[in-house]
Amino acid sequence: MRTDNVQPRRHQNSRLRVLHWSDLPKKHARPLAVVRATNHPAYPCHRHEFWEIVIVYRGSGLMSFGRRTLPIRVGDVFVLSRGQRHAYLETRSLDVINIVFDPAHVGSVHPDLADWMRHESLVSVGPRWKPGETEGECLHLGSSDFALLLDKVCRMETELEGQMTESRIAALAYFLLIITFLRRHRRPWESSGSTAAGHRVSRAMEFIEEHFSDPITIEDIVSHSQVSRRHFFRLFEQAVGVSPMEYLKKLRLQKAASMLLATNASVTQIAFACGFNDSNYFSSLYHKEFGMSPSRFKKDRQRG
Repeated sequence: MRTDNVQPRRHQNSRLRVLHWSDLPKKHARPLAVVRATNHPAYPCHRHEFWEIVIVYRGSGLMSFGRRTLPIRVGDVFVLSRGQRHAYLETRSLDVINIVFDPAHVGSVHPDLADWMRHESLVSVGPRWKPGETEGECLHLGSSDFALLLDKVCRMETELEGQMTESRIAALAYFLLIITFLRRHRRPWESSGSTAAGHRVSRAMEFIEEHFSDPITIEDIVSHSQVSRRHFFRLFEQAVGVSPMEYLKKLRLQKAASMLLATNASVTQIAFACGFNDSNYFSSLYHKEFGMSPSRFKKDRQRG
């Protein structure tokens, strides 16, 4: 996170930059704040004493979580835990909204919230591409869901500007709506417990994960759900928010982005390795998803 008025301090026992509540602009105070950062520049590895939900609402860039680097773009939402090392890299016209909060304070409001505010619950607000992967991966919202989320954030921000007790209570209420909204967009195996529907969808998603580089069809995916095609489409879109083939496409693009960062393979090699049989089509999809061509992305990474 960065704002124009934030001056990070260095922890006395570490050279890593640490942001404290007191480093935020004066109008932002514990236990809850909304901090907007416009034209966010590249920012070196640092950590916070607070928790933060980051919402990307313009531009693109890379987010580094320890040894892992992920592309971020409009519609991405992710949670940063207290003390988690992270950095912003290669940002381009990047605007983010940071919801800064103290989970201990929020969790004291209600017993159920205390459970929600536990570390393992919060870091799973955004889905992971595969069960068991490290925290820091992004939840990506479609345009309609993203608009709903931004509306709640703007209403919370307005209430935080008020001076009355009612405003503080209303701001907390909007924050709880936001957390609830994000939890409902978690992966099926995280949100649906042991229900048959959740298992059917998760089995299909695991099949996609294992075979994303193969020329799989919708019939291949449906066969792993053990329900009718029509019923499967309904279950999948309800749980994930996109169609099975749209999910496959996004997964392939995400895998391609990771390969562009981690390997010296050519764009064509990466396209075929990620299940695309036409490099031009792959480049077109990649530009639409990340705001730049894969070759430009690869060159920028090599220069960095």
